[in-house]
Amino acid sequence: MINGGLNTKEVRLKAIEMFAYWEGGVNASTLAKLFKVTISNITKSFTEYRDLYPNSLKYNKSLKQYEPTSSFTCHYIDETWQEYVAFLRINSQVYKSDYWGALAVDFGPLHTGNVDPKIVRVVTQAINKKLSVKATYYSLTNPNGIERIIHPIALADSGVRWHCRAYDEYRSEFRDFHLGRITAAELNEPSEVEYEQDEAWMTMIKLKIAPQPALTEPQKQVIMMDKGKGDSFTVEVRAAMAEYYIQYHLIDKEIREGNPLVRPLYLENYDEVKAWLFG
Repeated sequence: MINGGLNTKEVRLKAIEMFAYWEGGVNASTLAKLFKVTISNITKSFTEYRDLYPNSLKYNKSLKQYEPTSSFTCHYIDETWQEYVAFLRINSQVYKSDYWGALAVDFGPLHTGNVDPKIVRVVTQAINKKLSVKATYYSLTNPNGIERIIHPIALADSGVRWHCRAYDEYRSEFRDFHLGRITAAELNEPSEVEYEQDEAWMTMIKLKIAPQPALTEPQKQVIMMDKGKGDSFTVEVRAAMAEYYIQYHLIDKEIREGNPLVRPLYLENYDEVKAWLFG
């Protein structure tokens, strides 16, 4: 359901706009399936929208749907691809079952990492209640596992796996803990650790990313078609998440002289941000 299922007047008007702008048409049947209500229940929303914006929609009798006019202007959506993708994701089931068909939308596989819900529940409760956690954690440094007291402050998605950002009493520093590597966890003592104490979490940095210089100019232009106009693009991320962004998007930290197509993007301002990256 759009916006997590909120069935308010504004959400319905936003849905009308989303369908009209991105898919070129919308009718009562479309919205009724989205909000799981009767068609008669949803008809009022079209009347409200047309009363508010009388020149925005026209009715196509042959297709039995409202379509945007040449003077159509968005009032509820921001017209970004990111917003539409989020809309497709949150409503993917109704798109597959009632709109486009089962094969028309594919978001790829979910994270391959295995996470135990019982472990995550302990972590999320610790964040919510400001408690520390006694956890058994496995790593390449400690492949047999080691018990640690951690103070969770946040959950973080690296693009490949989910982490718990926490203060680690064993290392006396804030670190990332892969949720799939925690095999036992229990709520512990109250925690006085605040996320504001985590400099890497609180600091936002800019990664300036550009095509490899060894690419031809036409190749650089093709690469930048995916990212926007210009010779480079900038992404703002938490310092604690910067390395994960670089790894996930296969961005080189240095200029690649030989075979630049292996990793056609590189971090142009590496020297400025290297203090926040892994060694």
